[in-house]
Amino acid sequence: RYVIKGKLANYSGKVFLITSSLEKKHDTLVSAEVKKGIFEICGGVQEPVAAWLQTENGDLKVPVFLENTSFSLEGDINQPKNYMFTGGRLQGLREQFREEVEDSIQVYKIALQKEYREAAAENNLFRVMHVRAKMADLDSVYEKKENAFLRENNNIVSVSLIHGRLNKLLRMKKLREKFELLGDTARNSLLGKELRYYLEREQSTATGAIAPDFTMDTPDGISVSLHSVKAKVKILDFWASWCGPCRAENPNVKRVYDKYHADGLEIIIVSLDSEKERWVKAIKQDNLPWIHVSDLLGWENAAAKLYGVRGVPFILVLDKDDRIIGSGLRGEELEEFVVKAL
Repeated sequence: RYVIKGKLANYSGKVFLITSSLEKKHDTLVSAEVKKGIFEICGGVQEPVAAWLQTENGDLKVPVFLENTSFSLEGDINQPKNYMFTGGRLQGLREQFREEVEDSIQVYKIALQKEYREAAAENNLFRVMHVRAKMADLDSVYEKKENAFLRENNNIVSVSLIHGRLNKLLRMKKLREKFELLGDTARNSLLGKELRYYLEREQSTATGAIAPDFTMDTPDGISVSLHSVKAKVKILDFWASWCGPCRAENPNVKRVYDKYHADGLEIIIVSLDSEKERWVKAIKQDNLPWIHVSDLLGWENAAAKLYGVRGVPFILVLDKDDRIIGSGLRGEELEEFVVKAL
């Protein structure tokens, strides 16, 4: 059994112990009432799981590597980031990596960032390049230390390190490299299975693969499938009205569309909005004349899940046979690629 004893100043209400499933659904394992700043949570797990403690209003959120042992939380709801959570071998292992690797590297990184700003202000190109090289070296040091940790620790802490950098690893095409360093216990954990899911999605949307087909509705309620749209070159773009970088990139995408639509370019853009009014308003404001579709399920959008989208904007370029020929393109790079493809 596990026992979590807590002292939480200036708070009255419930505390929840939560985990998540592969379907991204939150599952409350147990809850407790905080009375006079004190609470206690008890239960049991068959194997260690990644979870978190959270107050009702969400102000306090504490990551927990839950195993059958004793834990202690001390904090103040008025200072939610200054808590102390201790207990368990896995929790201690994560804190050790944070202190010995992440925190020490962060100190150097902050100093280098300051040096970089000074060099840029002086317009000192040699010094700028020198600082960039030192930053790259620092990244290399982190990667080596993380890789060593993954090899030596076959547990959910290793998986959590990868999961915490999932967007970056997907963008850099390094998820498989990291995943292969994990042991079987780590791979078969819930977080490990989620990483495997994204690896499968990555493979199905890699350059050279046929883009998975999907059908979704336009704002007018007309169903459109990706493969039914015929063009020499197609841009498949994932965005949302609330996404600043997406809206900033829209003028460039529109310029490319206006120049090359007559030559055989088409754009299908999938919105991760959940409110139709905001979606339609953004289309009109940005004057986007191409094909728009959405199921208005936000991050649960079926096409986004099919493609393993974890951040927007997310752009793929397809040929006339719906084969993926490019990804992650923006600005002038996108236009140059489209020109060559046409």
